Amino acid sequence: MQKNYVSNIIKLNKSHIRSLITIDFESEHQGDRERNISKSEIRKGIEKRFKKNYEVFFGYKQNNELVGYVTLKPFFPGHKHCEVYWLAVKKKCQGKGTGTKLMNFIEDYAKKKGFRKVCLYTGKDMCLTRRFYEKNGYSFINEFPDYYGYTSGNTTAVLYGKRI
Repeated sequence: MQKNYVSNIIKLNKSHIRSLITIDFESEHQGDRERNISKSEIRKGIEKRFKKNYEVFFGYKQNNELVGYVTLKPFFPGHKHCEVYWLAVKKKCQGKGTGTKLMNFIEDYAKKKGFRKVCLYTGKDMCLTRRFYEKNGYSFINEFPDYYGYTSGNTTAVLYGKRI
């Protein structure tokens, strides 16, 4: 059964880097705010991720504007496990179902690719983000102090997973 929002989701490539920078910057990601991440640093990170070619990028278009994106790494420890590596939605579109649509899409995509579990990390202190994943059926697995290697702010990661 085709979901009606799927037509709003497109596969992304390097030509979308400028839009991805804007999404990340306008998402007001808690970890980035704490560390005062600049657009230049966001660009370097995204370019590096495309160069590594480990992730598949998908974006959500609304009124011809890219307002969110999700990425999937098709490998993660465990039999037929994969990882949602990044999810970002512009602040103005948060709380309106965009993130849930992206997660539903990426879970369907992963299932079609033969994966049976989706895992992801997020910051322990990111309470709203954690509630979002829990609301979308993800269960807490474990936490990892000093996972991110930052000297301040959100240094502990939590691992979530969901059978698909």
